[in-house]
Amino acid sequence: MKLADTTFLIDLLRGDPDAVEAAEALEREGGAATTSINVYELFTGVYNMAGSDKRAEQAERMMGRLEVFSVDEASAKAAAAVTASKRRSGEPLDVLDTLIAATGVANGCRTVLTRNVRHFSKMPGIRAETY
Repeated sequence: MKLADTTFLIDLLRGDPDAVEAAEALEREGGAATTSINVYELFTGVYNMAGSDKRAEQAERMMGRLEVFSVDEASAKAAAAVTASKRRSGEPLDVLDTLIAATGVANGCRTVLTRNVRHFSKMPGIRAETY
């Protein structure tokens, strides 16, 4: 199962043709998952948009088709270990993206669908794929 990052979810909500095509492929492959952090990021953006009520309804429908993984203790510890290791080597990572990746990996996702390949390409255990 692939992990849907916030960039993908936003693009899908906006009707981006590449995101729509990727979503159709995901449906054929058995669906996708996301994390509670991505839900937070998505709805923060939605609530800041003009016409947020309509967008929120669309986002709710979209989220209904995804499995949502929550950050648990194991995911948080795994993300902390990666963050510390990368900082020691001079490669600071985005905290939320690290938690997203660790949560996906802990739940069996090995690929994250994102336009933010640069952030996720530094994460161990998960491959960043664009659309």
